[in-house]
Amino acid sequence: MAIFEKSFQSKVRIDDTDTLVCLLENAQSINKHTEYILRVQKGPNKEKTCVSRRYRDFAVLNTNLQQANIDLPIPPKKLIGNMQPSFVAERQIALQNYINEVLKHQILALSLPVRSFLDPNNYSISIAEQALQTVSIALRGSGQFELKSPLPDIGWRIRKHYFLVNESESGSNCLLSYQSYGPDHTLHVKDLQAAFRSLQNISHPYIAEILAMNTLESGAYVVRRIYKNGSFRDLLYGTEYNKSHLAKYGNPKTRKPFTNGQISHYGYQILQALKFLHSKGLPHGHLHPGNITVDNQTALLLDIENLLMGVPSLCRPYVLDVRRANTMESVDVYCFGRTLYEMAFASPLQQHYCDVYPDNIPQDLESVLRMCLSSASCKQDIPSLDRLLHHPLFTRATLNGLAPRCDARPHLKFPLNIKEQIKAAVSFVEERMNADQKSVRSARREVRIQEILNSEEEMKKQRKRAKKRSSVWKSSSSLAEASRSASGASSPTLTPTPIDTSVNISFRADSSPHTGNTGDNTTSNGSTFPPGGSASPRGALLSDICSFDRSRLSRVTSPS
Repeated sequence: MAIFEKSFQSKVRIDDTDTLVCLLENAQSINKHTEYILRVQKGPNKEKTCVSRRYRDFAVLNTNLQQANIDLPIPPKKLIGNMQPSFVAERQIALQNYINEVLKHQILALSLPVRSFLDPNNYSISIAEQALQTVSIALRGSGQFELKSPLPDIGWRIRKHYFLVNESESGSNCLLSYQSYGPDHTLHVKDLQAAFRSLQNISHPYIAEILAMNTLESGAYVVRRIYKNGSFRDLLYGTEYNKSHLAKYGNPKTRKPFTNGQISHYGYQILQALKFLHSKGLPHGHLHPGNITVDNQTALLLDIENLLMGVPSLCRPYVLDVRRANTMESVDVYCFGRTLYEMAFASPLQQHYCDVYPDNIPQDLESVLRMCLSSASCKQDIPSLDRLLHHPLFTRATLNGLAPRCDARPHLKFPLNIKEQIKAAVSFVEERMNADQKSVRSARREVRIQEILNSEEEMKKQRKRAKKRSSVWKSSSSLAEASRSASGASSPTLTPTPIDTSVNISFRADSSPHTGNTGDNTTSNGSTFPPGGSASPRGALLSDICSFDRSRLSRVTSPS
C-alpha cells in the first residue's frame, strides 16, 4: 500500500429495529457478588452474544425506564442472604420474567437504555455526544444556521438526534435532525447529495417543506420548520413535541382518537402524497403517526429522505411477518393501515394483523382496515394505493367540509442517473426485506417442526408407558390366575374324596393295579378322572394312586 493511499474499511451498520430475545442462562458468584449470564439473540439471522449483569445493573435499567410509566415486575432488593443458592435461583427466574416484560413493549425494546444493557458493544451511551459534536462542526462551516440547544430523546430512533437551531437571515427557530446512515444505505455521498438537492426543491400540498439538507461522512442532517402541534402521535396522546418519547408514548394517560371524518380527510391526503412519491420512484417506506404532522387542517408527510439514507422502518419487525408485503408499495399500504388503526383507537396495533374490531366502528373504516391488516390480506393480497383511493371512505373526503389544500402544481424531479441509483437502492431494500422475511418464516417453520417432533416423541413415550402398563397388567393377571388355580386346588370343592383304608385293593400278578375295564377312566372305587391324568389336581392325585407299585415297598415281619 502506498503511503498516501487511503484505506477504506466497510463498516457494518446495525439495524436498530432487530427483535431481541434474552435468556438468563446461568448465575455465578464473583468477588462476593452474583453475576447473571445473559444470552441475547438478535434479529432474524439469530446472532447471539453473551453479557454478564449484576442485580444493580437491572435496577439502574429499571430506573431509566420508569419515565415510560409502564409497570415492570423487577424483584425487590435483598441485603441479607442474597448469596444463597436457593435465593439466587429464585431471583434468576424473577429477572427473566422482568426482561421478558421489558422486551414485550416495542417502545422499550427500541430504547437506548435497553439496547446498551443487552448489547453494550454496539450501543454506546456517548452516541448523543458524538452527534452533537458532528452537528456543531457542520453548522459552523455552513453559517446558515446557528445551533441553540439539543432536544434529547424526542424521537424513537437511537441514532437520530434533534436540535433547536436558529436561521441566520430570518432569525426564526427551526428543527434540525441528524441521522446516521443505516444498513440499507447504498448511495454514494455525491449521488445522495444530488438527490437531496432535488428533495429540497419538492413541492406538494401534503409533503412538509424542507429548508436545508446536507450530507456528512457518517450521516446527514435535515432542517424543517417547527410545527407547534407536533405529529399525529402527539395529537393522539395530548402531548408536546419536545418531550421525551418514552414519557410521551410509553403509557399515555390521555388518548384522543380521531373522528371518522378526520380519518377520511387526513387518510385521503396521505394516500395522495404516497401516490405522488411512488410515481417519482421514491417510496416512503416509513409511514407511521410520528412521521405525519398537521398544519392548517392539512396532513403533511415528514422524513421522506429516510429510504435514501438506508435506515430501517419502525414497522419493520411487523412487516417481516407479512408475506404479501414484499414490495415497497405494499409496505406503504400496510403501514398506512397501521396508521389508520392508531388514528382510530389512539393505541398502536401490537400484532402484525388484526381481524377483530369493536362493534361501534364505522363500517367503511372497518372495511379499509380489513383490506390492509386482516390475516387474509397479509397472506394473500394487499391492495394498491389506487384501490384505496377509490374506496368510499376516501372518495367522499372532499365532501366533509374540509377542502384539500391546493397550492402550486406538485413537483419533484430527479436527474436520470440519480433515478437509476434510487431504483437500485429501492431494489436493495426490497431484497434485504424479502431475505429477512424468508428467515423469519424458516425460523417459524423450524419451531413448528420441533414442536411436532417433540409431540411425536411425547406420543412415543406415552405409547411406551401404555405398553409397559399393559405388560404389567398381563403379568399381574397371569399371577392372579395362577394364585386362583393354586387356591382352587386347596378348596373343599376340589379336595379328592377321602380314601377308606378299609377298602381292599386287589392287584394282578403283573403288579399293575386292577381297574376293571381298561378302556375307561374309572378307578377301582368307582370314581372317574379326566383323560390325561394330570389335567387337574384331583386327576393327578388319582393317577398317582392308580400307579402305586406294591413291590417297591420294603418287607416288614409282623409279630405273630
